[in-house]
Amino acid sequence: MKTYYDVAVIGGGVAGVAAAVQAARCGMKTVLVERTALVGGLATGGLINVFLPLCDGNGHQVSFGLAEEMLRRSLKYGPGEIPPGWRNECNGEERKRFISVFSPASLVLALDELLEEAGVTVYLDTLVCAAKTAGNRLTGVAVENESGRFTLRARQFIDASGSAVLGRRLGLPVTAGENYFSLWALECVLGKIEMNIGAVYGNGAATGKFSDAALAESGWSRQRLAEQKQTGIDGRQVSEYLLKTRGYLRGYYRHCYRQEEAPRESLYPVALPIMPQYRKICAIQAAETMRDGQANRHVPDSVGLVADWRRAGSVWEVPFRSLYSASGPENLLFAGRCMGAVGDAWEVMRVIPAAAVTGQAAGMAAALALRDRLPLRELSVERLGDELKRRGIPRHLEELGLTEPCRKER
Repeated sequence: MKTYYDVAVIGGGVAGVAAAVQAARCGMKTVLVERTALVGGLATGGLINVFLPLCDGNGHQVSFGLAEEMLRRSLKYGPGEIPPGWRNECNGEERKRFISVFSPASLVLALDELLEEAGVTVYLDTLVCAAKTAGNRLTGVAVENESGRFTLRARQFIDASGSAVLGRRLGLPVTAGENYFSLWALECVLGKIEMNIGAVYGNGAATGKFSDAALAESGWSRQRLAEQKQTGIDGRQVSEYLLKTRGYLRGYYRHCYRQEEAPRESLYPVALPIMPQYRKICAIQAAETMRDGQANRHVPDSVGLVADWRRAGSVWEVPFRSLYSASGPENLLFAGRCMGAVGDAWEVMRVIPAAAVTGQAAGMAAALALRDRLPLRELSVERLGDELKRRGIPRHLEELGLTEPCRKER
């Protein structure tokens, strides 16, 4: 069994796939480790099947590269479409932007294909157990699967786990998130597959099908759910989260059947998430942590652009220094939901397009650091930027002329 690689990526979500594919495309021997049976993370195993906008809502695409490639590939083996008039929008709402809803299973097939084409070695159903270091370098990760426990060694590592699992195993400082109970599931309604979404937030507001009657059927109330928040790094709480959300679904169907809203032959669950649908688990406290109020600002060491899907005209430049810890190993980067961001900035950076942007930047940086024989934090951002630009990826707002607000008539 081969256990030595140039780049090891931990976590097979969108960020991890992007990082692994980019490193492999740069000629690096790359391994990707995923603890579930599916790549894609929350987008696939978590059934969060909306590829949020790659544009600013004013007709300007801001995220490119693997972010766009993944969005288009998500439609290769299933339904979905990009709104044809997204370039004509001014202050466009989310659903009219460069966005697409996809089949989670279709995206799994597309990402498998992407990894295979790049030549990435993939370990599925494999759990990270420990991190091994020598001096200021990470030398390997102990993993376990049906073969037993063994160590994967590499020269560069990327933590795209969503929970900063390597960072936490190394004792690096992290910011823990707070998550409310929510559930996305696929169900059949009168022969048509639809998304069943429910959530209760801290102010007691409910979304989707979390009706008071359905909650009561499961012995819950909005107030009780609103008072319960989890970080996602307590094993017992994770189990509780999964069981409670599925318990809600049972109550929802019992309520529907009792009220004769639909018989069970025409209303029933089709697919359930295979992972807890936490949005924010842990983010690394980075050399430069992204914070509120930094949208539409120039960042000298930016490695890409990410749009805020909630509001048009809000675009964030992503600092390279938000991808590593100042106190961590010199050969470890973070990408996706566990890169350095807090507050509202974390809300922007936790979604699929941002995961693809940070993953690709991390994969490119790891490859260049190996080529230049440099610690990652000493890598020239200009050199990294040049390589990204060669692949059609802008780093700064001014490169796209995004200096004026949209003035078209709506």
